[in-house]
Amino acid sequence: MLGRGTELLEVVAAVKASSSWLQAAAAIATGDFERAAELYAEIGSLPDEALARLRAAERLLTAGRRAEGSAQLQQALDFYRQVQASAYLREAEALLAASA
Repeated sequence: MLGRGTELLEVVAAVKASSSWLQAAAAIATGDFERAAELYAEIGSLPDEALARLRAAERLLTAGRRAEGSAQLQQALDFYRQVQASAYLREAEALLAASA
């Protein structure tokens, strides 16, 4: 998300032992936010999963894939509401309003 995905992929490629964490990071670096969200869910990292779902929703909605984007967005919103993450809630709700 900082524009350093290529650097991260180089590091991931150099690591001899892979892990779900590295796979999720590589998915983020390549823009495969849905895959990253799945991996973070398997790991049990709910905040990372929610952020990946929020980014997936943003990308899907921008691409006109409303049903898929809305599903990702709803999952992110559910988590952010539960933990009262107000900044992320505002971002997600703005995305929801823009997609309506």
